[in-house]
Amino acid sequence: MMVVAIAVAAQTAPAAAQGPVDSSRVAREAYRQAVPHIRRSAWAEAREFVRRSFQAWPAQPAYVLAYAALSARVQDTAETVRTLQYLADMGLSVDLAGDEDFAAVRDAPAVKALAPRLAANAAPLAKSTLAASLTELDFFPEGISHDPRKNVWYVASIRHRKVARVSKDGTAEDFIKEGQDGLWGVFGVRADPGSGTLWVTTAAIPQVADYAPADSGRSGIFAFDLETGRLKARYLLPVSPAGHLLGDLTVAPNGDVYATDSRDPVIWRILKGSDQVQEFVRDPLFRSLQGPAVDPSGRMLYVADWSHGVLGVDLNTRQVWALPTPPRSTVLGIDGMVWHKGALIGVQNGTTPNRVVRLALDGTGHRITEVQILDRNSELAPGATIGTLWGDRYFYIANSQWDDYDNAGKLRANAKLVGPRILDLRLP
Repeated sequence: MMVVAIAVAAQTAPAAAQGPVDSSRVAREAYRQAVPHIRRSAWAEAREFVRRSFQAWPAQPAYVLAYAALSARVQDTAETVRTLQYLADMGLSVDLAGDEDFAAVRDAPAVKALAPRLAANAAPLAKSTLAASLTELDFFPEGISHDPRKNVWYVASIRHRKVARVSKDGTAEDFIKEGQDGLWGVFGVRADPGSGTLWVTTAAIPQVADYAPADSGRSGIFAFDLETGRLKARYLLPVSPAGHLLGDLTVAPNGDVYATDSRDPVIWRILKGSDQVQEFVRDPLFRSLQGPAVDPSGRMLYVADWSHGVLGVDLNTRQVWALPTPPRSTVLGIDGMVWHKGALIGVQNGTTPNRVVRLALDGTGHRITEVQILDRNSELAPGATIGTLWGDRYFYIANSQWDDYDNAGKLRANAKLVGPRILDLRLP
């Protein structure tokens, strides 16, 4: 019940009068008050609270779908259609036929008229092709990086605490061995030919093989020699009550390294040549930090935040802002992100369906002017995560295995593991 998909409704007066942080805070509190009513099937009472969530933070998918579902539960067909129209306009979808929340209104003419558009939005728009497959079924991939000198990919394994080097023909070998130099699960990976370094982020979570509960919340950045795989440096984050999870990283044109912490939402930095990692910026807009990308000038860092969209950081002033987006578009739920020709390419795996998008930027780089769907390859990419550039081609991990393991790190009974796939998408 309460199917979740990403959507953005038209801004209402309450949302426009508040900043993103205040709006999301109001929305979360209203939704928290709705939950007890939902649990006892008090649909009308629940809808009033969810309406507040929807009005305060229309970019949050849970609130949009919940409001549509509760409107259907109380048989308010007009409001159900109005809310679902947002999803259709933004290219998103919900299974009306299979979702019991919509049973009371699904045969209404207006709902039936909208159903084909929603279904079409879930249909494959497959512009990518299979570039390589790995044979290790429980590899559990996450990050990927291309080395332009050797024309190989480096692929991170969460499960086996290692990095594989993959050739164009699909041949794979362990470049960084399992658990080498104290690695936990490997998340982000970035080849930096300029310094001859392979940078990786690592964190201890239950899905890691041989996970030790005592390591919970530990995370760090490791630097390996790009030729030999030998350890060059290790940067461990300080122990904190919240713990840390460095999920991705990027290397700026000047050689500085920036990494995002999704558990204790902070951006960390390693200055070129430094032996220390430092907290670079912490901001109220940070909630669930994901992929970072630096513009070619090295002046601006962009970071995807699952809850608050795409954020910009001025690397000189450390000022943080949320990039405005076009009406009826969404940039929530983006995981990996890279810069390409005045735009950001992102894997949006928090939408229904998952997709790869191109976010065109204005001349200042402070505003998103267009959200373009580049790829929606549901058959080959049911769990896409992070991608890497190779000229004008974008190669991304298509099927990470987050859904195959439970929160305790146990393989689910119905899991059917498939070796990692790398998809090839030609960019405009």
